[in-house]
Amino acid sequence: MPKQELLPGVSTTSCPPRVVCDAHTAIRRARTRVWVRDGVQLALLLAVDWLFVYWPDSRMPFVDREASLAFLRGANVVILGHVWLARALPKWTAKRIAATWSRSEREKFLA
Repeated sequence: MPKQELLPGVSTTSCPPRVVCDAHTAIRRARTRVWVRDGVQLALLLAVDWLFVYWPDSRMPFVDREASLAFLRGANVVILGHVWLARALPKWTAKRIAATWSRSEREKFLA
């Protein structure tokens, strides 16, 4: 059986393969989900911050208000760092892997 034949009597020249997955649509959908998820996380973060700042009786159990606000500031830094790292690490990994590819494939990540 020749290399071109998929099945006996069927070749790719007479029956070209169809595109099953549209990558652009999948990427657009994934980016939209990411922006929505990040927006919800940041809105929740701002809501908790607003509650702690404008409601003087809000605090963590067994801790005074100042320690609660210090913990909240630390949690804000950790959450914002997580949001940033969730975007930065995949880019860095892709660039490191792309360094082994051809020049035309590498330029896709630089654009």
